[in-house]
Amino acid sequence: MDQSKNKEAKGQNRASEETEMIVRDNLSKDGKTLELTAAYLKEYGAKDVANFEFLKDLTSLEFGTNLIGPAGAKHLAQSKILTNLTSLNLFYNSIGNDGVKYIAVSDNLQSLQNLVLSDNNISDEGAIMLAKFLPLFSNLVRLDMRQNKIQEGGKQALKDAQKLMDLKHLLLDKVEGFQVKA
Repeated sequence: MDQSKNKEAKGQNRASEETEMIVRDNLSKDGKTLELTAAYLKEYGAKDVANFEFLKDLTSLEFGTNLIGPAGAKHLAQSKILTNLTSLNLFYNSIGNDGVKYIAVSDNLQSLQNLVLSDNNISDEGAIMLAKFLPLFSNLVRLDMRQNKIQEGGKQALKDAQKLMDLKHLLLDKVEGFQVKA
C-alpha cells in the first residue's frame, strides 16, 4: 500500500485550526505558559505553534512527547514569535542531532533560562555542536540532556562549555536532578 499520499501517516492530519484550538485550550490566562505535553502535534503542530502570533508573549513552552522530529525543532528554533521563551521543554521528541543543531544556532532562543532536551536520541555529535554555541545562551541556568546517547566526549564538551558561562545545572545522567535532600 502506498503511504506517500497518506497525510495521517506523515503526521499531517491535524489542521492548523485544530492545533490552534488545542493551543488556546492549554494556554494560561496570562498568555505566558503553554502546556502541550503529550499532545502529539508532530512536525506540523510545531510549525503552527511557531507561527501563532498570539503566542508572542509566551515565556514557557512545555512541548514534550509531541514527536516533532528535527524539522519541528527547526520550526521552533527559527520562530520569530517565540523569542521571549525563558523555558523550553522538548523531552522525547526524536529531534536527534539535526534538531539540536537548529536549537544551538538559533538567535531566537537567547532568552532561555531552562532547556530540556532529554530523551531525544542526541549523540556526541549533537552534544558537541550544542556545547560550541552554549556560551551564547547567556541566560541559561539549567540544561537537561539526560537519557540521550551522549558518551564521554560529548559530556566533556558540555562540561567545558558550562565553565564558560553561568550554567548552574547541567544534567547528563539519569540520577542527576532526582535527589531529594532532607
